[in-house]
Amino acid sequence: LLALTAPLSAQTGEALIREVGGTSAVTNPTFPAPHDLIYKMAWHVTEGPTDPKERVQGFGSPANFLRLMDVNGVPRSNVKLAIIVHGTATQSLLNNATYKARTGADNASVALLTALHEAGVQIIVCGQALINRNVPRDQLLPFVKVATTATSAHGILAAQGYEVIAP
Repeated sequence: LLALTAPLSAQTGEALIREVGGTSAVTNPTFPAPHDLIYKMAWHVTEGPTDPKERVQGFGSPANFLRLMDVNGVPRSNVKLAIIVHGTATQSLLNNATYKARTGADNASVALLTALHEAGVQIIVCGQALINRNVPRDQLLPFVKVATTATSAHGILAAQGYEVIAP
């Protein structure tokens, strides 16, 4: 199935998260990340790439946060992340075949989105953005969740204790 929806990538899975979320260890921090906290973070990602051959830059922030928590020794089980997608970034959630038919380029975001999903990150799209941008729901990546609106996704995640970061 992945071969049908994603272009081949030199880096996949955890290696891609480490590459995109490339961060350095800070030795002896005076405000370290406690290992026993549950970290709940969500990002609004609204801007698609200016060049359809490029990956959506906003998807790098959750990868970076995962990497930071790894470097700080926080167990992945204590890290709960989500991405709320709307705006021009919506098209980046299309499977590769549909994205390529629309733009003429492979969807460079598929590999990172797949890696983030496999790492437990929820990928949520605004249903209004799907309608307004004519993005067919049945051609989204299979793990994408559809919310009624980005605002409702924001509210639900906030009520669940997530810190929601807007662009």
